[in-house]
Amino acid sequence: MLPSELLFSIKRGSQVYPRFLKREQQLWAGQVLELIRQHQHRTRGELQAALRALEGDSPDYRIVRGFAHLALNAAEFTLATGELEPETLRREVFARAAERGSYGETQAREILESVAPRYQLEAEAAREALYADLPENHLLTALPDFTPDQLVDRYNLAQAQGVLYAALYLRLTAHRNVPGEYRRLFQHLKFHGLMYAVEGHLDDGYQIYVDGPASLFKQTRKYGLQMAMFLPALLRVSRWELEAVLQRDDQELCYRLDSQSPLRSLQAPPPAYDSLLEEKFAVRWDKLGTAWTLEREVEIVDLKGTVFVPDFALRHADGRIAHVEIMGFWHPDYLRRKLDKLRRAAMPDLIVAVSERLNVGADDFRDVPGPVIFFKGKLEPRQVLAVLEP
Repeated sequence: MLPSELLFSIKRGSQVYPRFLKREQQLWAGQVLELIRQHQHRTRGELQAALRALEGDSPDYRIVRGFAHLALNAAEFTLATGELEPETLRREVFARAAERGSYGETQAREILESVAPRYQLEAEAAREALYADLPENHLLTALPDFTPDQLVDRYNLAQAQGVLYAALYLRLTAHRNVPGEYRRLFQHLKFHGLMYAVEGHLDDGYQIYVDGPASLFKQTRKYGLQMAMFLPALLRVSRWELEAVLQRDDQELCYRLDSQSPLRSLQAPPPAYDSLLEEKFAVRWDKLGTAWTLEREVEIVDLKGTVFVPDFALRHADGRIAHVEIMGFWHPDYLRRKLDKLRRAAMPDLIVAVSERLNVGADDFRDVPGPVIFFKGKLEPRQVLAVLEP
């Protein structure tokens, strides 16, 4: 993300809008990346001087700095001294200088010539190594691994995130047209420590209200940063809207974004399925030729503090809906959490398919209201169809 001094936003009435790049401003991305490429294996100080020269007196100087900030966060700098620790070398050189009690270029060179062989260095190399650990002396060793267009995407995303720094709370609307992403969306909410409540249903999408300590205790900056860090996860959903309430100068403002914005996800889409077991079940179901249509992870059950997202939804042409949850992974904590969610979800239309490799039996599912079936090796679609149409 970008520091506040490199952010641009527009306030119109009570609305705030991030200022995305104009087409002619996007050209700076290529120039910044090319300048960084030219300075590979040179010092950070040399690169920073070149970047300041690139800014010149252009009115876009803060855009150049923003591109450089994001690009250099993805670069790597290392010490030029290898395993030699400059601090150790400095300590010995300064101790020798203190013993001599006289200072000057001649004395400095004599001291360096006496110390350098211990580190297998020439005197001038020892002089350069004395302060090699200062950031401006670090060498650029690995370049940022993205194109100018991808840097533009990072920049626009950072501008959108920056508006959320002052967020008190936000409301998200996620529509059901993207299978498999709801579960990951809530994983990101949990990872960033955001508290939320869920409303809505399968057909019209879900309203996710994200709230927490910021609105209660006015710790807007800290909590707003977490909301900003969450934003990239929302870009994985094809149709979404975001509405945030911000606190700026004792005034509450509104900030809206949606999937029609120029923002793009910085990461490749994740796998469509969490496991090979689920993927093979879906492929075999499609070949079954039934009136039940299989959909991936489109139902959300709010469990007050967490959510339950069944693996599949099944829709019949006559309007009936059922759900399928496949339990094929074995781990004691996984089983405990899964059984707890199944009981709390209390879904009579949920078919739970359990691998016989798990250390569970029918008695473990007494409090689960829906049907439970056990399978060996792979889950056959006809087992599920037999429950749907006995």
